[in-house]
Amino acid sequence: MGMLCIQRTLASGVATGLATGFGAATVHLAYSAFAVLGLGALAQPWVEANAVGFGIVSALTLLWFAIRTHRGSVTLQETGEFDRVRLARAYLSAIALGFTNPLTVILFLAALNAFSTQSAAAPLIAGVFVGSAVWWTMLSTTVATARSRLTPRMLSLSRRFASLMLLGLGTTMLIRIAQRML
Repeated sequence: MGMLCIQRTLASGVATGLATGFGAATVHLAYSAFAVLGLGALAQPWVEANAVGFGIVSALTLLWFAIRTHRGSVTLQETGEFDRVRLARAYLSAIALGFTNPLTVILFLAALNAFSTQSAAAPLIAGVFVGSAVWWTMLSTTVATARSRLTPRMLSLSRRFASLMLLGLGTTMLIRIAQRML
């Protein structure tokens, strides 16, 4: 998700990077609430049983992002205008990717079940969201600050690197899933 946030910030500005990051933070909020409120233990067998399906969807989503990133424009979009459709797509696609990432699901269920109590539920859930939101804000604003110093060639290289990373992650996920199924 970090690579996607960086690439979107470089291509479309800080607002799109923040929309991507806050999509991820929304998933973290939902999973932490789910786990801390005791639903994690109920869902864990189902999640583990469907991990292959989640993994395939997540891998294909990464491959789709890789193709879109590779085909994307090198020119910077104007950051002063807020394209609500672009921002909504960035936010919703980050949510979709986050919810289908089996590693995120399993880590949240395991970690929050181990470290939570009912009396600490609200502060823990809020802390997860705030921590995630702060991280994505720092990442997006740092990248946006560096963005003005990048040449078109550097942007092209970063786009290619990001698409290769996404392609590699998606392909690796599919290979690991295939190995588990054999």
